[in-house]
Amino acid sequence: MEKEVVLLSRIGCHLCQRAEDLVESYFPGCPVLDVDLNEERCRTYGTRVPVLVIEGKVVLEGVFEEEALKAIAQSITFQDRRHGHSNRE
Repeated sequence: MEKEVVLLSRIGCHLCQRAEDLVESYFPGCPVLDVDLNEERCRTYGTRVPVLVIEGKVVLEGVFEEEALKAIAQSITFQDRRHGHSNRE
């Protein structure tokens, strides 16, 4: 079972572009949502972007460090394996 992973971002944001590149490395195909295209998302996350949300919970925001993202990706993989799930189809 794959976890729902979403990156909230903004066009023209240099931190967001770096986060997009890093997230793509660890979560290929992760949806990237522009916070400015949705009023509620903009109100909630507009000053916090980039924001990584996994299963509806914010796990990383602002400056994304590769080590932190790597640890999150490994943690998800470990949890899935522990519960008898594989990330492979």
